[in-house]
Amino acid sequence: MPPEARAEASRRIVERVRDLPEVRDAQTVHLFWPLPDEVDLRPLADGLRQRGVTVALPVVAGPRVLAHRRFVGVDALVAGRWGLREPAPDAPEVEPEGIDVVLVPGLAFGRDGSRLGYGGGFYDAFLAATPALRVGVAFAEALVPSVPVASHDARVDAVLTEVESLRIGR
Repeated sequence: MPPEARAEASRRIVERVRDLPEVRDAQTVHLFWPLPDEVDLRPLADGLRQRGVTVALPVVAGPRVLAHRRFVGVDALVAGRWGLREPAPDAPEVEPEGIDVVLVPGLAFGRDGSRLGYGGGFYDAFLAATPALRVGVAFAEALVPSVPVASHDARVDAVLTEVESLRIGR
């Protein structure tokens, strides 16, 4: 996807996320700092913080283990594992049980709530530990009828693309 098209698609996805009632009512939202080919949620992170919402970002803490630290601004991010930007080690932790909405990355999402991640199992383990609404965010071409799943794979409750908002439920 050309950079201009990716930026426009990301902007439209961020609008869809902002329009979710659960996001409007949330006190804590977990999102991911994007890789170059992922949906750019950075404007959402800033907007939520300005509204007083706690924004949590993932930090790789071990094999299949994510910690969740408070996002306090782009200047407080450090280079983490695999070149990901993440909050510094001294950023306050956010407990998974206190998160209202999780925006989930993925290579592909199924219309049935299935998710193809990057293979590390980090989000599968995290999603099993949080009662939050699980929202996959991806570009439209990543939404397919279904993706292969194993018993440990976590599903999402909704998928948002630049052209569609899909509610699946649990």
